[in-house]
Amino acid sequence: MKFRAAHHASGPGSRIIIRLATLFAGLLVASTVHAQGSPQLVPESVSPSPLVTSAISAEFLGREEQAALRIRHGLWSPEDLSVVPGGLARAAADVGRWDLVLEDPEASVVQRAIALHHLGRSAEALDTLPPAGEGGLASAAIRAATALSVGDAELALAEAEVVIDEADETDMEQGLLAIDAYRTRLAAGGGRPRDFDVMLERLARLRNRVDRLDPRPRLLEGVLLIERGNFGEGVPALHEALSMDPRSAEAWATLGRVAARRFDFDGAERAADTLDRLAGVFGDDGASISATTIRARAALTRNDPDLAAGLLDRLLESHPDQPEALALRAATAAVQYDREQEGDWLARLDEVEHQSPRGWYEVGSALSFDRQYDSAAEALAEAIRRRPRWPESHVGLGMLEMQAARDDRAREALETAVELDPYHKGAAFSLFLLEELADFETIESEHFVLRYRPGEDEVVALGMLEPLERMHTDLVGRFRHEPDRKTVVELMPDHEFFAVRITGMPAIHTIAACTGPLIAIEVPRVGSPRKHLGIFDWLRVLRHEYAHTITLSQTGNRIPHWLTEAAAVSIEGVPRTYETCGQLAGRWRQGDLFDLDEINFAFIRPKRPGDRSMAYAQGAWMVEFMNERWGDQALVDLMQLYFDGIQEKDAIPAALGIGREEFHAAFLEWAGGQIREWGLDPSPSLDELADRIREEDPNQREAMTEARRERLARIADLVAGGIGRPAGPGGVDPRDPSRLHIEDWPQIRRPPVELDDVALETFLEEHPDHPDLLELVIRRRLRVDETMDDAMVELLDRYASVRPVDPYPHRVLARHHLERGDAEAVVPHLVELDLRSEKDPGFALEIARQSRRIGDRSRAFEAAERAARMNAYDPATRELAASCSIEAGRLEDARRHIAALAVLEPRQPRHAKRLEAIDRLIERRKAVPAG
Repeated sequence: MKFRAAHHASGPGSRIIIRLATLFAGLLVASTVHAQGSPQLVPESVSPSPLVTSAISAEFLGREEQAALRIRHGLWSPEDLSVVPGGLARAAADVGRWDLVLEDPEASVVQRAIALHHLGRSAEALDTLPPAGEGGLASAAIRAATALSVGDAELALAEAEVVIDEADETDMEQGLLAIDAYRTRLAAGGGRPRDFDVMLERLARLRNRVDRLDPRPRLLEGVLLIERGNFGEGVPALHEALSMDPRSAEAWATLGRVAARRFDFDGAERAADTLDRLAGVFGDDGASISATTIRARAALTRNDPDLAAGLLDRLLESHPDQPEALALRAATAAVQYDREQEGDWLARLDEVEHQSPRGWYEVGSALSFDRQYDSAAEALAEAIRRRPRWPESHVGLGMLEMQAARDDRAREALETAVELDPYHKGAAFSLFLLEELADFETIESEHFVLRYRPGEDEVVALGMLEPLERMHTDLVGRFRHEPDRKTVVELMPDHEFFAVRITGMPAIHTIAACTGPLIAIEVPRVGSPRKHLGIFDWLRVLRHEYAHTITLSQTGNRIPHWLTEAAAVSIEGVPRTYETCGQLAGRWRQGDLFDLDEINFAFIRPKRPGDRSMAYAQGAWMVEFMNERWGDQALVDLMQLYFDGIQEKDAIPAALGIGREEFHAAFLEWAGGQIREWGLDPSPSLDELADRIREEDPNQREAMTEARRERLARIADLVAGGIGRPAGPGGVDPRDPSRLHIEDWPQIRRPPVELDDVALETFLEEHPDHPDLLELVIRRRLRVDETMDDAMVELLDRYASVRPVDPYPHRVLARHHLERGDAEAVVPHLVELDLRSEKDPGFALEIARQSRRIGDRSRAFEAAERAARMNAYDPATRELAASCSIEAGRLEDARRHIAALAVLEPRQPRHAKRLEAIDRLIERRKAVPAG
């Protein structure tokens, strides 16, 4: 638990509170957090509230009173610190420089004890304090916190009770000490169910009745809300606190921890940078402890434990007893699967905080995030054993068990958590979800358990198990591994349900997620954006997620991030989008495809916008290369090596028989061939063809020569121009590594030249299969005259064959054949378009209609099934799917669609009659002897 820095109850700062409170009575403090664009979790900068700036410059204040206020609001100058007794200690505490608090000879005993506590020297802090019963409430409050850290829960509870009972609620300092005491009592396991409410009520009274401008009540409100998962109210409270004290390290650090937890890595880094700047305001080389721990937490969230270990090791060299750093270092060792190191770091933490649950909680949380559910549960159980009435460990265990699909255990842990802390929003949401899940219907097949909410969602659920079993056979055959338990698939009725199931809070932006043994997916449905993310083919999505389930099981959850995503993307059976192919080709031409080290970092530490999405695409491409060059078994062998604990740097050479550099070189050569097959690296290029025209014109020829000279000059300036000169606005920054990247060098500025119709036709005669020329000729002709003749059809067919990744010719040809009523000709083009369609069932519906016309009942059935998977709640789609099923002789499937219609249109009596009729047909078929 963080302990708030103390302000003396006496002195000029406290004497003016009543005068200022009276002066600004009735005014509301306005937050002036400034963010660029939309509101940010961690703001770029914060300006002090105008009310604060007015208050600290009030004419009736004396010099020492103004200095004390400036320190309180984080607006001090160095001379203010010498005016106010203990001013350095107070300012240093505000920015998190606990080492400087200890260096201030005017620091009080309480201030020194708080600093020692934050640095992990609680036993020393306890020794500096007067004995129990002496030193006043401030001593009692920090004595309680330090006693808990050294393992004396009895003393901690006794001292906390003293502060709670004796604190004057109308006095700011004593009121804040009481809040500290409540928090200590809760952490020690002696809290009451209403403590959270009581704390917020007391803080509101302090803020509204004692001093509206003191930042500390609002800061504590924000911290308390964030601790209980209430980000919606907690974050604005912290922003408001920063408007009253822009140098509050605790506010910045709390926002940074939230950002790291919520994958807002830019926000986490902003918080860390701000904390580093605050730590450096004293002009020395001091660093922020919280900045380092935030970066370490972000690294762990990005699955980069090596970076986290390096950061924490450097911090612990300076502050060897810092509790949070020790706990995170143990967690880092745990996700590096180094049990010996994990035990050593936990032992070191025990020396600092005897029998503390902190280290085991961080280890359990990190392992849970790493999907090592059994080990994580053991760690959290130890945290609970050490402090049974600390709610956080129970919350963590409950969330873990939910992700592991062990709902009975999850319910038990979360019920305990809510009993201990009824106001923990994440626990309450999750427990509510479990209670709702208890009413879900459950159906099973050989390899899946499917849960869904009774009602309309059964129209999706009842058609899932058979396709899932076929998918299982396909994927198990590919990866040659079968999970050792049934996979639980939960069909969530809306987006909020889904998000709570996966994260414990209703704020996540995807439609499906896999935790290993559990896959949660929301129903494909159109509706309010808050409740639904639209229609999609649930089978395609689950194919990706089930690949995760298999590969995580196959490797004991030790598969590198890039490969688990690459394997899942590669098995989707969906062609790359034209845009993705173009991006891959562009990176290949620039020599900018990731190697095996860079692709992992592109997921966990992307350097440029688009790196993460490019890593998904290139990873799947690399798996395709691996399959083609070494066969399907190579990937299976690689998975086994990861299961055996072989590090990635050794696994590729062991599985493939070549080094990592050799693999990358071979991949690049193969990728070039693929790009040429895609029609994205034609030779000669359009620029080269246009250069022929330029060379025929003397003026153009001279302009080209000048353009080449100009490009060389710009490259020389970019590469060498910044050397020896300081970086400045608008100039070349010599520290910018991009100036050495060939892909970032300026391109030649060719003078414009017109490729007229005659030139295009001439070039096309010379290069009849040149994809760029074909596309230009087609688009230019259709722009002038949309009439489709046989010659244009031939050009489009030829373009589709030489650039198979572009859907454009299929769109044009599909429209043309539909207008002509040529069902046989249109279907292949509709199939190509449907393969690339993620959220539009229109192509599948048209394939079904046109296939019925030409008597291809099997294709009509398959297309109608896909349309019904995407738009399951649409009666018209169900009608078509039922008809196609009957025509294909799939009576059971027809019955499923008619039953869905009965659910979707309960007032239509014809559906009941149709169900009776289809049931008679099914019974009649069963009665016919086989053969």
